[in-house]
Amino acid sequence: MDEMNQLPEMATFSSHIFQLATAAFVYMGEAKLPGAEKVEVNLPLAKLTIDTLNMLKTKTEGNRTSDETSLLDDVLYQLRLSYVKAETGSQPPTPASTDKPAS
Repeated sequence: MDEMNQLPEMATFSSHIFQLATAAFVYMGEAKLPGAEKVEVNLPLAKLTIDTLNMLKTKTEGNRTSDETSLLDDVLYQLRLSYVKAETGSQPPTPASTDKPAS
């Protein structure tokens, strides 16, 4: 069995977070499924997946380790930024592209 098809020895909360986050990034067109010819965007599924992660955050409050909480917070932050970018079709401004004149 090749590395790609190996299952983890044990399911963990963190691995589930990573699975859902990966799916959301795929739905936003930030990643391509292995074997797919092109990247496809499905923002309603991306939003549903992000909402699912947020629901897990709410339902597991007080039962997560500090590492799991940090991971979940970081993943949700990154996914929300990516979702807004995908939804608006824009990139966040970079320091070189801001409208402020140089000092």
